[in-house]
Amino acid sequence: MKKFYAQLYNFFIVLKVICPVISFFYALLWLLSFFNLAVYDILNIPFEPFAEFTRNIIPFNIDYEDRLIDMSYIVSSGLFIGFHYIFDFFAQRVIDLYNFEEMRTLRKKSKEVNSINTILKKEFEQEVEKYVRFTILFSLVLKPAYNLSVSRKGEFDLLKKEFYSNIVKNVSSKYRNSKGIMSDKLFLVCEDFSRFDDFIGDFLEELKVFNESNIKKDITTEFSISTDAIKSGANVFKAMEFLEKVDSFNYKNKIICTSAFKLKYEKKQNPKFKIIPLGISRFFIEPDDFEDFELFNLKLRKKK
Repeated sequence: MKKFYAQLYNFFIVLKVICPVISFFYALLWLLSFFNLAVYDILNIPFEPFAEFTRNIIPFNIDYEDRLIDMSYIVSSGLFIGFHYIFDFFAQRVIDLYNFEEMRTLRKKSKEVNSINTILKKEFEQEVEKYVRFTILFSLVLKPAYNLSVSRKGEFDLLKKEFYSNIVKNVSSKYRNSKGIMSDKLFLVCEDFSRFDDFIGDFLEELKVFNESNIKKDITTEFSISTDAIKSGANVFKAMEFLEKVDSFNYKNKIICTSAFKLKYEKKQNPKFKIIPLGISRFFIEPDDFEDFELFNLKLRKKK
């Protein structure tokens, strides 16, 4: 709470707490005066001014056994009970004023942030127009369908290498200036973004044939595909490093794309895939250092 509002709030709270205490003393003094106790003449000194004020504003006396009883102390006691609720009301209004001011400040900041985000989004969209290539990081995980205790690593490594080599060979022959880098994963770069649907369609068809072949060998096939859009002169190794981060989120048997790819792909005419948001994923570099990625899933549209 801002200092001014905090001080004002505390001021009213202190008054609110004090009022019932003062009210109690006025009620006690009235009892002392009612029974004509000598101590009353000593204790009433600090309380008399307000009682005198009350006596002048709201004169109230009663007859009791041929005595005129001054009720100003009881009236003062009641007034301080009323002040208790009045100060509580003011304290709550201070909170309301603070909340109103905070909401107004937040709305102002929100408008500023939205304005900046709109500018940044527009700049990003303009930048994406220059992204004419796409990259794909593909990884295979082969597992024995049965006899899990038997190691088939050598066989699986050979199958993966043969599949990667076959993909690179087909891609290089069919798509202009396309190339592949093989390791435990397969990294592909295609120069023509407009051919993505054909490219990934051929890729999935070969993967389907590969999977069916593996089923006959009692092998379970899992894959992950991450794709991004990049500029013509972009560093492919940095692009590969970025897709490694995306791939680390371990989305199995899905085609995962980035925000840049999404913006570029949405401008494509008659796309074969629809884009489904997956939310924000966080990649930790250090315990206190991380990168957030908004990722999307490409799903083949149903034929009408």
